[in-house]
Amino acid sequence: MLSRRRLLVSGLIATGGATLALPAWARVEADSLKFETVPIPIVGLEAPLRVAQLSDIHWDHRSVPWNSIEQAIDYINAAEVDLVALTGDFVTYDPAPIFELAPALGRLRARHGLFAVLGNHDNAHPRGARTIKKALAREQIVLIENRWTAVASLAVGGTGDLWHGPFEPERVLMPLRGRRPLLLLSHNPDGFWRLGEQRLDLQLSGHTHGGQVRLPGVGPVLALKNRLGDRLRRYLPELGDSLQKHAIIRTNSWAGLYGQGKNCLYVSRGMGRFKRLSIGCPPEVTIIDLIPA
Repeated sequence: MLSRRRLLVSGLIATGGATLALPAWARVEADSLKFETVPIPIVGLEAPLRVAQLSDIHWDHRSVPWNSIEQAIDYINAAEVDLVALTGDFVTYDPAPIFELAPALGRLRARHGLFAVLGNHDNAHPRGARTIKKALAREQIVLIENRWTAVASLAVGGTGDLWHGPFEPERVLMPLRGRRPLLLLSHNPDGFWRLGEQRLDLQLSGHTHGGQVRLPGVGPVLALKNRLGDRLRRYLPELGDSLQKHAIIRTNSWAGLYGQGKNCLYVSRGMGRFKRLSIGCPPEVTIIDLIPA
């Protein structure tokens, strides 16, 4: 029978080993893409359409390895998709790396083209949005913010970023008036919940990175942090502004498929990871099969 001292020493060794192993595992997961395939029925769609989504690449030479970007491009090209949806945050702050990333994205192949919207990080630098738009245009990647275009029997539209704007979904929804199934690209998932029951068959978003660190029985650690902040604000209202400032992402739509009435929202976990760390939330490349309902 083990003595209490030996049990204590064994426990400390195990804890120390886990503490040392966790950062290494978090780095391995952050560099390991997971390929998701999601079928979604769409009312009024005349024929199946295959859509690839890439989000939150954050190409800054730190947040994602270049070989992951190459791997994502090869995977999408092998999937023979009909269109590619790029849902923002191409860079982290400095827009200069877009001139490395955009030519790589330009190698993506899709029957009906490549469509993009910008994210909050793309707008953070004073020259960010202008620079990124220029780089995407060189590669024939269509920026589709606050407008729409027809792709077969589908309308493909997009919005500006919810935080930086202009966020004008009515410029997409009003002309359509529900007459055609709509695929909407919008970086921040929170905009979806503002649109009520207007017809929006599927919105593709990113922004959240899935929470980046998700614990069993807890979920995204960022959500836990925000809930704690909400409780503290209730009892210590004088901390309100400070707590709100440090609520990095305020959302209930962290990753995966959500619904509101007949409308659907899919939130990608994205590719980039802050500090290249990820736990229970691997980076994602998504193939979405739209099926006539």
